[in-house]
Amino acid sequence: MQDRMQSDSRLLGLVYGAVFGSLFPLFHFAARSFARRERGHEIADQIAHAFLTLRPKYLEAILGNAAQMLGLRPTHPEVDRIARDMVRQHARAWVDFFYYGQRAPEEALAQFTSLEGLEHLDAAMAEGRGVILLTAHAGNYELGGLLLRARNLKIHTVYKPDRFEAVERLREQMRAQGGVVGVPVDGIGFSTLPLVRLLREGSLVGMQGDRDFSLNGLPIPFFGREAPFPRGPWELAAMTGAPIVTSFFYTDEARRFHARFGEPIRVLGRRGERQAAIEAGMRTYVSTLEQLIREHPSQWYCFYPFWDDPIRASGPRDLGQATSAEPLSTVIGV
Repeated sequence: MQDRMQSDSRLLGLVYGAVFGSLFPLFHFAARSFARRERGHEIADQIAHAFLTLRPKYLEAILGNAAQMLGLRPTHPEVDRIARDMVRQHARAWVDFFYYGQRAPEEALAQFTSLEGLEHLDAAMAEGRGVILLTAHAGNYELGGLLLRARNLKIHTVYKPDRFEAVERLREQMRAQGGVVGVPVDGIGFSTLPLVRLLREGSLVGMQGDRDFSLNGLPIPFFGREAPFPRGPWELAAMTGAPIVTSFFYTDEARRFHARFGEPIRVLGRRGERQAAIEAGMRTYVSTLEQLIREHPSQWYCFYPFWDDPIRASGPRDLGQATSAEPLSTVIGV
């Protein structure tokens, strides 16, 4: 996939494909041999530094986002610190995904210090309508599958395939080892029908709620400015009756994991009532996400101007034409 700020250079795209098509398999192999997880983090930090040096336009976008979140000028030292730490945290999250994805699940589970709100997920699953587990590009959501697997829960994760096949193959391999089943959705034709079927079978479906790929999302106040958020998960909940449970996985300063699940949000009622319920649910989700980011500002991963998306000027489009929001997917993953 092409990201929102990617160069149109075909040659550059070929170079990216050659480099990252080999980088990911090599990094995957190296993660297996790390005696210490911290060693992998050291390498990730170096990659993050190189990325910011070689791709300054992304640093500019990240600084703008951090400034909005913190309510400070983009040139403020704290904004710079948070922006650079965000790139490091994102790189480290991928190290952990590779590292624990090739080890016994108990090793990752031992790193979870707190599990808040698991009773909410249990109650929602007990309803038998399936559950939409709604997260964001924050913390280390990829490791959530290991936690759910330990509770005998299989999660089907919705994703748009990466434009680099080598990256996608490894990601799917790691997810499978963690008990996660990938569900590719391209937005063309009836590609969402598998999600409807899964939910009506009582399954658990994981989705992201902070990226409006279709460019027709609902504008919601977020850190003092309106930003569009996707309606898709909420429309799916309205269609199937499945409750939505927000879920966030994040890391503390000691590099330990935490999981937080919210109370079930239901989209019920007739057509008009459902639209009101969708908007109310989305505002609850965005408020919860904002609170999490305030607590951990360097663990929300966005590499383009979130409030001033450069491709929004082209207007709404079909999801099948949407682009990826994660340029660092070409360096250290989505």
